Amino acid sequence: MPNPPQRQVTIAQVAEYAGVSQASVSRVLNRNTTVDPSISAKVLDAIDKLNYSPSQMARNLVRGRSNTVALVVPDLENPMFQGVLKGLSREAERDGYRVLVADTAERVGDEEVIAAEARSRCDALVLVSPRMPAERLETLLARSGPIVVVNRPVGSDPAAELSIDYAHAAGSLAEHLFSLGHTRIAYVAGPPQSYADGLRRRGLAEFVAHHADAHIDDIAGGSQIEDGYRAAEQVLSSGSTAVVAFNDLIALGLLARLRELGVDVPGELSVAGIDDVPLARFAAPPLTTMSVPRVELGAQAWRRLRDAMAGTPATHPLSYRAILQVRGSTGPAPEATGWLSPGRPILRIGDRVVARYEEGRTIDSVLSPRPYLHPVESLGGVRVTDVHPTDHLHHFGIGVALPDVNGTSYWGGRTYVQGVGSVMLENQGLQRRDGLDLVGDAFVERLTWIDEREVAHLSEVRRITGRQTRVGERDAWMLGWRSTLAANFGALRLGSPATNGRDGAGYGGLFWRFPKWEATVVTRDGVGEAAAHGSRSPWLAVVDSQRRVTVLLAQPADREPLPWFARVSEYLGVGPAIAWEHEVHIPEGGRLELGVDALIVDRIITDPVELEQLAARLGESANADIEGLDLKPALANPNGLRDPDAAR
Repeated sequence: MPNPPQRQVTIAQVAEYAGVSQASVSRVLNRNTTVDPSISAKVLDAIDKLNYSPSQMARNLVRGRSNTVALVVPDLENPMFQGVLKGLSREAERDGYRVLVADTAERVGDEEVIAAEARSRCDALVLVSPRMPAERLETLLARSGPIVVVNRPVGSDPAAELSIDYAHAAGSLAEHLFSLGHTRIAYVAGPPQSYADGLRRRGLAEFVAHHADAHIDDIAGGSQIEDGYRAAEQVLSSGSTAVVAFNDLIALGLLARLRELGVDVPGELSVAGIDDVPLARFAAPPLTTMSVPRVELGAQAWRRLRDAMAGTPATHPLSYRAILQVRGSTGPAPEATGWLSPGRPILRIGDRVVARYEEGRTIDSVLSPRPYLHPVESLGGVRVTDVHPTDHLHHFGIGVALPDVNGTSYWGGRTYVQGVGSVMLENQGLQRRDGLDLVGDAFVERLTWIDEREVAHLSEVRRITGRQTRVGERDAWMLGWRSTLAANFGALRLGSPATNGRDGAGYGGLFWRFPKWEATVVTRDGVGEAAAHGSRSPWLAVVDSQRRVTVLLAQPADREPLPWFARVSEYLGVGPAIAWEHEVHIPEGGRLELGVDALIVDRIITDPVELEQLAARLGESANADIEGLDLKPALANPNGLRDPDAAR
């Protein structure tokens, strides 16, 4: 059996062995020079014989000090606070002190208790950005000093106050962005209980007061990377062209999500942070920020604690100003309205971004990569498209998708084979962008459809427009889409699952995938999926009563309406279908015209008469919009493609 642990020798046992009092032992341990040398010799001999080791806590109780100080922070993962810790530890060590750290994890209710307990174990305390109410902070200061408070005012003891002028920092960032042409700026806020958040808001308010044409959009955030990541969609929906983040962590999280969404920073959106944490200059792109002397704050906190413990406290508060570090995440503001950014257009109606156009290059090959619109939103912020839904992974917002072009699927996913059913074949093609140009409030894109053998099937030119309108007392907007498909590389046979034997599945053409709504569809022929599916009504409306939004789709008035493919119960997706029951054949050199116009309004409209009138308005606007438009696709075989005859 292992030997039982030996009990620690006590100071009383040392005193008994040496034949002296415990007080004499304590005086010897504390190197008191008034102790008689003979008594010292007895005590030291007893310590040696008994192998006595005095506890550090006992020493501290005797001396009344521990040579340690405590640092309490709301989130130790924040590099800002790590910098303060570095400066405090380095300076304290030079004077023989160590630093203990406590992290409150943003638990405001526990903060005062944690701080008081930390102070009870140490000689002094540093509080960084405390969140507790002011009266509780003052009580803690009165009861547990000496304390230095970083980034929080101290009414009772100004000498205990160290701070950064965050009002100046936020205002400086806003001025920087304003100088680049940004007049609508989003502020992704910090924790509601944060005093430093209030300072930033003050600086932004002062900025707006001096710039009548500037506007700040307030967006809920926090203090951690995840908070910035979650705020990205709300930032994009705000219509802002630039962002001031509460801190660099918020900005870094925002940048990460914007990269996932394909947003061009700073081409479409400028992003700036505060603190200049070490990762800021290594971000993609490098982050513009206000540089804060984090390490110096920690060092200065120690100096003030040391002087206070020595009885010579400072006589005034100390505040630092941050320095602007301009890097690659901020740039000139895009235009105020219309389609912006040639690489990845976004549509701004007034002060709101309502649509984004994706090239679709990152779509998996089995889902038929293709450009599409998503997200598309009403002016009231209701999203009216879905992308990559779990029920049909190959659905992507609004786009042109055909399930059968000479046997190749430009729809994605499974292919219906007569007598077999839906099977996964290696026959998915892709739509490759060859060029994109912004023309006024529209953009024109040139595409080549390429099959699974890398052979060109057809050329497409599409033009997408967006403009504001009104429906009664409501602001709304109109989306126009025109595509010309040209059989430049040989004759085309366009089919669908219906033409291959699957009843009612004549989908393919311009397809609009909606979110999962409990919606109603209305056509000239009636209400509901049964009335809409296969209807040749010139218009179809999708109405969501819960979200109070209506999307009215109208086919071009200059041609016979195609049948509507409409799914409501299984999922919500609609579009005019090209090959409803029979294949469509296009001879070499021939063309096929596709188009739809949409009205998106934050209002419930189910009256067929009103919908008919609005559809007529859409048609008139669309006719005016396409006058003089040349949609001739280029006839040349695109570079990098094999001769289409070679595969025949």
